[in-house]
Amino acid sequence: MIILMHEPTDELFLGVMHPDAALFSDYFDIELAAKEHAEYRNALEKFGAKVLTVRQILLEGTLDKEGRPVEGKELNDLRAFASRFLTYNTSNIPDEAKAQERYKKMIIDRAHPKDLVKMIMLQPEIVLSYTESNTGFAATYIQRPIMNIFFMRDQMISTAKGIVIGRMHSAQRQLECDIAEFCLNKIGFPPIYHIEGEDAYLEGGDFLPFGDIAFIGMGLRTTQAAIDQLMENDLLGCNKVVVVKDIWDEQEQMHLDTYFNIIDRDLCTLSEARYLAAKGDSQYLKIDIWERESPDEPYHKAFSDISFVDYIEDELKMKVIPIQRSDELTYANNFLNVAPRKIMAVAGQSVALQEAFKANFVDVTWVPLSNLTKGYGAAHCMTQILDDGDVLF
Repeated sequence: MIILMHEPTDELFLGVMHPDAALFSDYFDIELAAKEHAEYRNALEKFGAKVLTVRQILLEGTLDKEGRPVEGKELNDLRAFASRFLTYNTSNIPDEAKAQERYKKMIIDRAHPKDLVKMIMLQPEIVLSYTESNTGFAATYIQRPIMNIFFMRDQMISTAKGIVIGRMHSAQRQLECDIAEFCLNKIGFPPIYHIEGEDAYLEGGDFLPFGDIAFIGMGLRTTQAAIDQLMENDLLGCNKVVVVKDIWDEQEQMHLDTYFNIIDRDLCTLSEARYLAAKGDSQYLKIDIWERESPDEPYHKAFSDISFVDYIEDELKMKVIPIQRSDELTYANNFLNVAPRKIMAVAGQSVALQEAFKANFVDVTWVPLSNLTKGYGAAHCMTQILDDGDVLF
């Protein structure tokens, strides 16, 4: 199993200075967050997974054993990519524009690979002006850090057909897809498709594969236009698509994997409020089911607006473990399934939930993530399984 992750570091600093603008729920300690992430990666590796990080992939082939730059294709590709993220703003000195482009290229060519990675993650803009003394230039420095990329689930979906690059709904996150694609191409997992179009948005937290079924959440972050592209272009590799329609539209449950998750063929979790919601309530979940008889035929809508709870219990014969509000707030639903009935979950859940898992023979590795969850996500959101399409059932 190959898992793609991103180890968060200094790009989080400005984000925790104003969490709302960064799409975070609260301030958190960056150093402790990085430690939590490292411990989570170690737990996954102990299970047997091969964990690759974005920073590791970006630097691959650019350094020798002593950490010195190695000239070659990998470094040239990294330079070209990093150049897109560094801006010399010459609006105050327009006559200097061409000279500053040459100056920027010189700096890029001389920059250490680790500094090139910092350019990508911090997205610096240098606003230049003239001064009458010293070097003749002064600058104001602006950063637009890529702050949410430690949630590597969202930039793509990994299906039985291959990897589809999504389209992020939030402006703060749009460049993450470009970084993900650069990394995927470098490690030999080229995407098979990109979601496109003004009204088409797809984020990976809304996608849960389940054998010949794909669950796709449609709500705050993913739209029907993107789901249509997946079906029209036969990108899912399954014959049934269950579109879970969420009208609650709350940030704390922006994706399907924050309120519903799968443990085994016959066992799942679901937010208790969603499980008990009556028809007409804002948290009541309805689904549309799209089907096809064979891969050679187009999908057609077989059912509209039927109960999600009834479908998983009566049609799929799945037992539901309801997640109480106190556990829901600490992302109990957002676990990573690494094998049937074996999950990596956020530590600190209630005794009642722990007992429910034990009663249903679920093997849980509890991972401390109390800082990282303040970014509105947890164990599932931070990982992207590449090698098997994340299809475990």
